[in-house]
Amino acid sequence: ETATTSGTAHTISGIPSGTKQINLMLEGVSLNGTGAALDTTIGDAGGLETSGYLGCDAKIDGSETVTTSTAAWEAHLATDSAAYLVDGIIQLTLKDASNFTWIASWNLSSSGSNTRVSVGAGVKSLSAELTQVSLSGGTFDAGSIAVSYM
Repeated sequence: ETATTSGTAHTISGIPSGTKQINLMLEGVSLNGTGAALDTTIGDAGGLETSGYLGCDAKIDGSETVTTSTAAWEAHLATDSAAYLVDGIIQLTLKDASNFTWIASWNLSSSGSNTRVSVGAGVKSLSAELTQVSLSGGTFDAGSIAVSYM
């Protein structure tokens, strides 16, 4: 478990060779009102990648918007207020080991005066085996992330 009580990014590195699934479990994560989205990026030994992401996110809050990004998998929640806390799971599954292709899916909710849900999915291929995952998008000030590998 990693506390998300400070900083602008939390990177989980040293992911074991042969990993086929990664679960990022978020509890009470807050971006202190500084972020528009919670971004998930992946990388290999060469570093985190900031391009080539495919997929979309659906924010359900009464306005129902769908967004896309090629720089990260973005979960658009109520991160524009320090009072919002994000809970849920981001799951990464290895689809093709020969091309290092990963499928992402997430189910997240934020609580506050305007509760929202973010659901999404995407795909990204790396040039080598995945070794790290990062969450970013603003200044973290509460909560924690737990990680499991399979």
